[in-house]
Amino acid sequence: GRQDPKPNVKAKGDLDAHTQRYSFKSDSVIELLKQLRLKFEDELTKTNTEETNSLNAYNLAKAAREDARKAATDARTEKQTVKGEAETAKTTAESDLGSVQGDLDADKRSLEDTTKAYNIKKSEWVERSETRVKEKEAIEAAIKILAKVTGVRTEAPSNPTL
Repeated sequence: GRQDPKPNVKAKGDLDAHTQRYSFKSDSVIELLKQLRLKFEDELTKTNTEETNSLNAYNLAKAAREDARKAATDARTEKQTVKGEAETAKTTAESDLGSVQGDLDADKRSLEDTTKAYNIKKSEWVERSETRVKEKEAIEAAIKILAKVTGVRTEAPSNPTL
């Protein structure tokens, strides 16, 4: 550690003349950094906007898919309800058809029986009518015969006219 005394400098007292002042040369670098900062901030804003738009589009698409799924589910439920009602109506109609078919068969048998009974009674009536006509003819013949044999008047007497 020994210190040497300062050497004798020829420029002693003339510091300003022989030293250069520092001139700031970073203006263009600072300007470049400011521009980069603005560019990055713009890109961040753009990216955030795009991300927000993308998220909104996703949410809208998701909501649309959910609405479509709900609509499809509702339509399926409605169709199942209508199908159930139709099947119930079909079952009821088939039951009614069986009942009506049974009634029709019974009515056909009743008609056949009634037609047979009518035809029998009709033939009996024709036979009785013929017999009655023959009986009337026989009674008239008997009256004529009795009138000839007994001399009894068979006509109704005529009333005297005034």
